[in-house]
Amino acid sequence: MNGVVRSEMLRSVSGFSMLAVALIALLLPVFVLVSHGERLDLTGLDGPTATARLLEPLAWSAVSAAFVSAYGVTRETYYASMDRTLAGVAFPRAFAGKLISGALVSLALSVLLDLVWTVAVSAALTQSGLSLALTPDTARLYAGALLGAVLGALCGGAVGWIARNYYVAAAVILVLPMALDFALLRAMPEIARFSPALVLVALGVPGHEYRLLAFGPALSAALVWTAGLIAVAWIRGRRSLV
Repeated sequence: MNGVVRSEMLRSVSGFSMLAVALIALLLPVFVLVSHGERLDLTGLDGPTATARLLEPLAWSAVSAAFVSAYGVTRETYYASMDRTLAGVAFPRAFAGKLISGALVSLALSVLLDLVWTVAVSAALTQSGLSLALTPDTARLYAGALLGAVLGALCGGAVGWIARNYYVAAAVILVLPMALDFALLRAMPEIARFSPALVLVALGVPGHEYRLLAFGPALSAALVWTAGLIAVAWIRGRRSLV
């Protein structure tokens, strides 16, 4: 099993296409940041408050992680190499190996994103006459975002196995949260807060603007979504081999 995971991790980071996937992972928090213009207005804020505001988009790295993990599955179906993989290692090992490797690769990319983003935030604060202030609240944000990235990667990998199509998986993971969830969050936050994407985001910024779930309920809902999607993916994968 360890060999399968290592092989999948190596496959995930090989090729120039992975650079495009990593770029999308970086652009998603940027989109969240600029889509709310008030986040960029730091007038009258102190260092800790301004730091927290600019770091909050990192919570959306959970969605980026889902896309990265799904890509590890959908890329093989796109290039018609999945059958060879299943013939070589059998479905159970391929299924688990891709989920685990997707989670590990996504976690590594999320850590790198956190570092790059923090450096950029520090530079932006300096230009505004402020300094980066890492507090217990920001530490919880980092930890919650990384937890969200791991669970998001498992969800994304499951979506990849369910969809078996790059474009469908990308639409479900990226387009729906950016279009539908944002709209629902403004109109019906009591419903939107239970969507998979916003549940994962809430792990990094629990109770954000009184619209998202608190950490405990968000973690419970995230685990339910993760287990449910993995179960559906497993059942669909087994049936496709019959």
